[in-house]
Parts: sequence; C-alpha cells; structure tokens
Amino acid sequence: MTSEERRRIAGCRIAVVGAGEFIDSIKAELRQLGFESIQIISRSDEMPMPSNVDVIAESVNEDSSCFSKDVTIPIILPFDFVNGAGAIIVMPDDDRDILNKPNLRQWAANYIVGYCAFWNVEGCDWLRDSLSDIRNSVTSSAALKTAAHICARIAANIAVGREVKHFPRFYLCKNLE
Repeated sequence: MTSEERRRIAGCRIAVVGAGEFIDSIKAELRQLGFESIQIISRSDEMPMPSNVDVIAESVNEDSSCFSKDVTIPIILPFDFVNGAGAIIVMPDDDRDILNKPNLRQWAANYIVGYCAFWNVEGCDWLRDSLSDIRNSVTSSAALKTAAHICARIAANIAVGREVKHFPRFYLCKNLE
C-alpha cells in the first residue's frame, strides 16, 4: 500500500451498518487497514436509525447521521449468512430504500439467492442451503469474521478510489475459516 493510499484511508468517510456482533471484528479489520477514526453508534445513542439495524460503525470524526437525505458517504451492509458472508454497498447516489427493509439480513439472503438463480451464478448453493438457518436467526462466528474481512477490504477499495460493486450487485463469500 502506498503512502497516498494510507493517507486516503485515514481520512475516508464510510459507514458500516450492521448487528452488534460485527463490531469487534469490523473494528479490528478496519484498524489493520489504516482506518484511524472509527465511531461506533448504537441504538442507545439516541440517533435516528432504521429499525432494522443495531449499530453503525462510522469512520468519521463528526456528528452526522448516515441516513439523512443528503448523505454523501458510502454505506456498507455486512451480513452473516451462517456458512458464509455477504455485503451490499449503497453509494451516495443509490436508492436508499434498502435501508428500511424489515429483517434486512433475511431480505438480503433471499435477494441474493434469487439473483444467483436468475443469472445462473455458480457457487451460491451454500447460501440457498443456509436460508432456513437465517430465518431462524442462527449466526456463526466464522461468518461474522468473514463478513468483517469483506467489509474492511471494500472500505479500503472505496477509500483509495477503486471501483466497487454496489446495489443491486453484492459481494458473497463462503466462510474463510
């Protein structure tokens, strides 16, 4: 990583939205890549948040809600899919309706399974096989770590100006173990 890339990462503003279980793993991964200011915001902070998320980990130094209409920062949504993990990125110009979906984890799993089936994407069988566990709120520490790893890599790519897939596209990976 170049010194310019490190500088860009240190000053980048990206929001990571997800369940509380992700926070320790995501913070460790983000710090390892050079993100310096990671603000953790939870429901208890009395900040306006969609009803379907528990926390926001934001690499910003200011008080701002990443859910206001004039948001100018990318939002990364990591998912524990039990046997693997996924992430959906919502860029500032994207439609933000996805943030208000009830049971976002289950919605994302069903969306990705449907997308894979429609486009004949190989390697998604494990996710389809995980749907009942996801509906039953089963989680996996391996999937949490995989999601954190994916999330941090996406954040770094955004920070240094690389192109990333964003909604309606997604990232999907079996557990890294």
